[in-house]
Amino acid sequence: MKLILFFIISICFSKSQEYKLSCFGIHIADINQSIYEVGEIKYEIQSRGITDLIWPTNNNYYTSFDTVTFSMKSWGKNVKQGLYKSSLDAKVDSIDNVLTYGKESIQTVEPIYTIFTMLAMVQALPYDILDTKWFPYEHQGKIGEARFLWSDSSMVWAGKDSIMCDHYRMDINILDSTFSIKGKKDYFMKNIVDENYIKELWIKRKEKREIIKARVKTNWVTFIARTNQ
Repeated sequence: MKLILFFIISICFSKSQEYKLSCFGIHIADINQSIYEVGEIKYEIQSRGITDLIWPTNNNYYTSFDTVTFSMKSWGKNVKQGLYKSSLDAKVDSIDNVLTYGKESIQTVEPIYTIFTMLAMVQALPYDILDTKWFPYEHQGKIGEARFLWSDSSMVWAGKDSIMCDHYRMDINILDSTFSIKGKKDYFMKNIVDENYIKELWIKRKEKREIIKARVKTNWVTFIARTNQ
């Protein structure tokens, strides 16, 4: 009985991390990330402060992935932004490599990755495996490719102390928008594939890899998420 209980606990174990998102130095949202050993990653984004008064947001994203390759099995989201509400989900037929959104089917040719499986992967694999490698990428029906470019290793402040991190830039190239899912947009999903935004991650090195800092910026605005340790 004890062995069965231990097995269940081990399978359900999750690694959770909380972040504060800021823009122009103002705290605008809290982000909670949970990664499960069974191959699931979840994000909850809740607006805070003045942002919550002007345009309240509560978005949830959930993704299932292969624990070896990190390719997507399924994903979905529930979005609440002001008066706007929507949901979306998709599943992958791993045999035929077909991605299905309701009645819409997209032939992906090979196993596919999303922003969420990429984030799970960068917190599991070392930089020498990931650096410069392109992965087939899907984004709400849009097809392209994505990669991590390792820039350097540096000390990053993590709330209580500085931590040695691998610094990456993430590139996302959308190559085909033929099957783009219309009317299911939200702040995060819309802007993360915008080529005008520079996307960077700082990942803690060694045995317990996790995102310590993330930054998305253009010439006029910068969003920074920092671990809330």
